[in-house]
Order: sequence, then structure tokens, then C-alpha cells
Amino acid sequence: MPCTRYITANLPAGDYLRSYCDARRIEEYCRACGNYGRIWGCPPFDTDPLERLAGYGHIRIIGAVATLDAKERHRPADVSEAAAAAYAIVEDARRPMDARLLEAEKRHPGSRALFAGSCLLCGQGGCLRTEGKPCRYPDRARTSLEACGFDVARTAKELLGLPLRWSEGPVLPPYFTLVGGLFTKEKTEESEWTHA
Repeated sequence: MPCTRYITANLPAGDYLRSYCDARRIEEYCRACGNYGRIWGCPPFDTDPLERLAGYGHIRIIGAVATLDAKERHRPADVSEAAAAAYAIVEDARRPMDARLLEAEKRHPGSRALFAGSCLLCGQGGCLRTEGKPCRYPDRARTSLEACGFDVARTAKELLGLPLRWSEGPVLPPYFTLVGGLFTKEKTEESEWTHA
């Protein structure tokens, strides 16, 4: 089982918006994903998701790092098994991270959490968006940094010191990095994330 730790960075929200948002380019990556237009947390959106982030003073970038040992990295027998293992590892790291982000929203009234990647609440292929119905979990569902147009690869590398790593054939990377964020009115403490 991978070991997960958190690394964070705090910066003014306006600086992050100016330096790390490239909505047009990032949406092209989203268009290439099978979740585009199929999950409520993914683009396209009826309104500009960045409008919801106006007025925030700070953002706490949260990186969850799931580190794998050599045995775990070499366990998959082929590329499809590696893809399934990667998805499971990321999902296992995401669930507690998402819960912590929602808890942080409660501790910081008026804040807005952005998850790391596509919504997991309904499971693969279970979102009601494809049926034209509203989200089942509007109180817990959140968009991601990338869905809002933020460059998470640059964010991870430059703000967290964690270049994203990818599988090489059936060999998993030494770690997976998930990048989420919490937009707040006031600066938050790193200790909320570095201590379990």
C-alpha cells in the first residue's frame, strides 16, 4: 500500500490566477478526456468557473504524494494492469484528500475547495450528466483545478517541488502526485495539512 503524505504551498489567489491559469490550453486536454461533457465536475460549464473564484485572497495548494516501493512499482504484468493499478492508487489517495478539503471548507467559512481530478462520487460512468439530470451530490461535488483551467503540472513542479511522474510501460512511477486547492479569504496554516 502506498504511503501518502501532504505538501502544501500558500500564495495570493490573484498571483495564482495570473501565473498558473491557461484555460484555453488546459481545456484542450480536457476535451481529449472521456469525462469531457459527461461528468458535472468537468467542462464544458454553463458559466466561467473562474468567476466563482473572484474575491478570494489566498489559495492553499495541496499536493498528496502517494509513494510506491520497488515491489509495488513492478507488480503489474502489462500496461493494462498498470493502468488499473494506477487508477486504484490515485482513487485511494483521492478519497481522504477530498474529505480533508471538504472539512477545511467548513473550518474556513466561504472558502472553495477544488479537487484533484475528475469527480469520483458516482463511480466510473455513473454521473447523471449524461442523462441531463442534476448532480446527485451537489453538497460534496467539486470541480478540479484543471477543470478551471489551471496548469497542475506547472503547479506541482514549481510550487510543490514535485514534477508529475508517469508509468513507463507496465512499471509504475515512484510516486503519484494529486494536486488540489482551497481558495480562502484569509491565509490558512500549513499545519492543517502536514499533520494528520
